[in-house]
Amino acid sequence: MQALVLAAGFGTRFRPATLTTPKPLLPFLGKPILFHLLDHLVAEGVDRFVVNTHHLGEQVRAMLGDSYEGCPIAYSPEDPILGTAGAIRRAAERGLLEGTPFLVANGDVHTTLGLGRLLRARQEPGVVSALAVIPNHTPEKETPLWASPEGRLIALGGERPEAAASGPWLFTGIQDARPELVSRITEGMSELARDVLAPSVRARDGAFALVPYVVPAEGHWFDLGSPERLAAAEREITSFTSSAGPTSS
Repeated sequence: MQALVLAAGFGTRFRPATLTTPKPLLPFLGKPILFHLLDHLVAEGVDRFVVNTHHLGEQVRAMLGDSYEGCPIAYSPEDPILGTAGAIRRAAERGLLEGTPFLVANGDVHTTLGLGRLLRARQEPGVVSALAVIPNHTPEKETPLWASPEGRLIALGGERPEAAASGPWLFTGIQDARPELVSRITEGMSELARDVLAPSVRARDGAFALVPYVVPAEGHWFDLGSPERLAAAEREITSFTSSAGPTSS
């Protein structure tokens, strides 16, 4: 199973630290943010990686090298940066995604959610990509996704539509896609929500499955995209680990 990890961002909210260190390599719980994500993906069955890079990309490549835990890594450098969907198209154009299904994960996510249900949803008829989602508690700040009774994306943003059976959901930055996703991405700069999901909603084609998860019952999920969120995640995980206490064998 292959995974494309998005690690090209500028990390502007972390400046000045990210003027010299790319955001995916900033420390989190004792090691770089990116290493936690790769560890989880390897544990979930990923056996090869593609990593897109832009800002200080040479540092990412120097840190990771050509493999991680025995899993080969290919790189997809971008100049200029191409966005959350454009990165997928560029990697595919370079032949790095091998024309087979692939996971995509934002490089600033920390999670322990199992991916089995996501992979099964991607195999359903008519699904181009399955998006891992969690309840959206701040839809006024984070774009809400709305699902049909069949669990397909039918609305993006705004108030709850009458046809929605569930939502608001928050996209976790993790999806499992078929190769057909690439043809939906225009050349150049392209963002997933604006340029891929929104047209699907307008066409009412049901191509995107929403796969709900419950946190923390089914695992952790944290967006580490700002210093405040990273610090809050460290506090919560440390507190949880401390309260769990030592285990006996």
